[in-house]
Amino acid sequence: ISLYDVCFYFPAFMGGITVLVMYFLGKEVLNRATGLFSAFFLAFNPGFLQRTTAGFFDNETIGVFATLMTFLFFLKAVKGGKFSHSVIGGIFLGYLSLSWGGYQFVFLIFPILCAILILTNKYNENVLLSYAGVQGTGLLIYSLYVKFDYGTLFSDLDIGGIFLVTIILIIFHIIYTKKSEHPKFYNNLINIIKWGFIPAVLVFAVIIWVAPQTIPFGFGSRFWTILNPLFRDEIALVASVAEQMPSAWSVFYYNTLIPLILVPLGVFFCFRRLNAADIFVIAFIILMYYFTGSMIRIILIFAPAAALAGAYGLANVLKIFGSFLGERKVGISRRRRRQLKETLGNSEVFAVYIIVGFLCIAQVVHTTDIAIKQMSYAQMVPGGGIHDWEESLIWMKNNLKGTDVVVSWWDYGYWLTPVGNVTTVNDNATVNQTRIGLTGMALMQTNEAYSAKAFRKLRADYVLVYFGFLISGLGGDEGKWTWMLQICNDNYAIYKQMGWEEDNWAENAVFDESLYQNATTGWVEDDWFQSQLVKLMFAGEPTSTEDTQQGTLQYEYARAINSRSTDDGDSWASHIPEDGGYDSMVFIPEYFSKYHLVKLYRIDYTVLDSSFAIKNPEVFDSGHATFKLKNTGKKDLLINGVEINGEEYPFIMSIENNTVEDGTEELVWIDTKGSNFKKDDVAKINVKAQSEALYGRQYVFNNETSNFFVKEASEGEIMINKENSIVIQKNISHVDIYLEVENIGDSTVILDRFYANNDITENIFNQTTIEYLSGSRILEPTDKANILISNATTGFYPISTFNKIGVATPNSISDEILFTSSFENFSISILSQERILSPELLATLNDNYRKHIPIDLDKSYAYKYDNGTIILELIVKNTGEIIFGLDSVYLTESLAKVPFDIKFGNINLKSDEEAVIKVDATGVPGISGEVNEEILVCVTGNFGINGTVTSDIGYIHTIKDKSDIR
Repeated sequence: ISLYDVCFYFPAFMGGITVLVMYFLGKEVLNRATGLFSAFFLAFNPGFLQRTTAGFFDNETIGVFATLMTFLFFLKAVKGGKFSHSVIGGIFLGYLSLSWGGYQFVFLIFPILCAILILTNKYNENVLLSYAGVQGTGLLIYSLYVKFDYGTLFSDLDIGGIFLVTIILIIFHIIYTKKSEHPKFYNNLINIIKWGFIPAVLVFAVIIWVAPQTIPFGFGSRFWTILNPLFRDEIALVASVAEQMPSAWSVFYYNTLIPLILVPLGVFFCFRRLNAADIFVIAFIILMYYFTGSMIRIILIFAPAAALAGAYGLANVLKIFGSFLGERKVGISRRRRRQLKETLGNSEVFAVYIIVGFLCIAQVVHTTDIAIKQMSYAQMVPGGGIHDWEESLIWMKNNLKGTDVVVSWWDYGYWLTPVGNVTTVNDNATVNQTRIGLTGMALMQTNEAYSAKAFRKLRADYVLVYFGFLISGLGGDEGKWTWMLQICNDNYAIYKQMGWEEDNWAENAVFDESLYQNATTGWVEDDWFQSQLVKLMFAGEPTSTEDTQQGTLQYEYARAINSRSTDDGDSWASHIPEDGGYDSMVFIPEYFSKYHLVKLYRIDYTVLDSSFAIKNPEVFDSGHATFKLKNTGKKDLLINGVEINGEEYPFIMSIENNTVEDGTEELVWIDTKGSNFKKDDVAKINVKAQSEALYGRQYVFNNETSNFFVKEASEGEIMINKENSIVIQKNISHVDIYLEVENIGDSTVILDRFYANNDITENIFNQTTIEYLSGSRILEPTDKANILISNATTGFYPISTFNKIGVATPNSISDEILFTSSFENFSISILSQERILSPELLATLNDNYRKHIPIDLDKSYAYKYDNGTIILELIVKNTGEIIFGLDSVYLTESLAKVPFDIKFGNINLKSDEEAVIKVDATGVPGISGEVNEEILVCVTGNFGINGTVTSDIGYIHTIKDKSDIR
């Protein structure tokens, strides 16, 4: 036997047990006949039967059983005075409290009953014993509930009221026990209670009406909601539940029938005898009339009350008429009986019995007819033959995980979790109004992204809608959307406090309901068609009857949307894309049932996870523009295009593949040479991006700046930092060139090309050989980039061969430095490692070729003495990782080898070790001996049998050996 088997048969089993309990309760109230008729009327009561049908698994079947058992043993305790009976009644009350939310009614009916017994002078010690045993035991068991709040003992009507009545009842009982000693005081007290009861009730009612908050323990507000059922209509969630709507007279008749006719008789006979059991029946039926009238769901408890009162009346009638067939004693005088016998014969008595029989048959036929026509199929089978719900739930059970969250309107929560085996956020208990309102917000939003935000707050993986094809009998979500708006608006203050407000919210509300429906005509407005609920329901459905078969749901839908009009007079079809072809990036159809009544969509949050910001946008009059793009989402973004004032331009990003990872910020450089932007022109940048969505789809979106002015471009400047640059000789024919390039200007630049010796096409390095080890092609002021140009064929061999390496921007901002090569892990540097422009060339030609070693008398310099000799002192340093020996010194462009002396240090230099070399350049061919002459200097180092392994080069100026120069 599976759990589902137990759940399926349990309601019918409990229904049968409850009918048996009804018999014993009726018997306890009056006699066996009352018990039999009570059980019969309850067994054939549609209001009770619909909640105890096999398959209707709910805690209400337990609730009715436990309620009647509590009443049964309470009456037994009142009659017999046995405390054990009251304890047993309390056990059932505790069981009721732990299993059903309607336990408050049972807790509160006993104080009312005790008050009536006191007012009618029917009180005795058994009443206190019964009350204390039932209420005390029930409350004790209820306190075992894990969510029981002991603070409610003094702050809540349900629990605090029990203690208050108990104290009053104990005080009255003490007075009651002393009535024989003080009869006058007792009689006066009873009279005061009787005559003061009605004025006290009136005063209490006025206080509740005017200022319920003045009554302590929150009793006033609670009584207000109980005594004024219309108050519930002000709460949209309560009003949206059909079972909580006020009951029409037809509801009583339809769900009760014959007992309803007999109730007045039962009340009459109860007043005639008016003992404790009769007072209970009167109180029970009157309270149930009131509460059922204000909430149709209470018809479940009204059923046993009506059955008991009706059976009470019928049993007394049959008892009276039955006395004419025998000599049984009845409650009428002999004279009155003799008079009745003169007018009533046996035929009249038998006629009464026949009428009663027909009434019972009518009750059976009525209930059987309802059971066959309305209860023979499950609620999840609309129309009794459409199995879309069953198919959908089975599909979810087989294809989704139990942890997958499926959000729908609350009506379907009790199906999705137990049958579909998925997680829901709303169900028929409707205990979380805020969450239900948030669901309404998500479904009725006109902005798809805002809808996705609301669904994300619900942690939804899927959204389910139930579409009734605009056929009222199918009860689809198209008839529930007004509640979605209203419940959401009821919780507006909470959502605003949580910081969830969006820019399309109404003033002091989430939704402006008038934008969805004309309150006067009831016709829908434009926003209704733009809501996500409508789009999800109408998606994929034909909009023309020509393409559908007559008699199908789709045909009825197409006919309806073409015949119905909006408040503006337009047809519904004019607001719906052809065949429901909505384009959504958030809701992906996952499963449609056979007849499309149930539609399940996967929610793709890529829209929320994909975003970027455009920072520091600038357009210059020099033919370029720049901005920073920051990925503010959770998805990697591929930048597809950049527009300025609506025109697309080529762009380059600081990353190779134009993909910006989440949380990163990249520079974008735009080539605008084809346009004639002038200073103070108005510009706006628009950027198009895309991200990877679910199921391989691409989400394409854009973002743009506000208007700004074109700027005058400042002259840019870049520099190759020689200290962090080197040429590595890989073999005789190939080198790897490592460069560090820095933006030393005031404007953003882009590194366009690298070249050797001259900036001409044939000397430019292929882009495929260029790799950015750090930084990017786009450099902001002070930014640096480390570049590797691999496998270059520029001739640097043999070691000491020199070449000029340069870098340039698209607008020809450039820098060039003279390099020689070294083998890997070897490096020699002439200090200072910095290279500068020739002062003469800088002044005359504005050259960018930096080849000169700065004159620094603490490092390297060249003296021209008065006797014509030229002495060079060079500080060299091992800036590599491996020791090497100083090999040679070459002067002039012809690389004339000259002798040198070690003035300081060792000829073999370890890593980071320095030495001072002295070179006599007097008479070297190519050196004129003039002051301020440029002399090329190249120093090499060797490593054993490997020969020359490293070199460095630079130009040095000769200066006079004078104190003022020093």
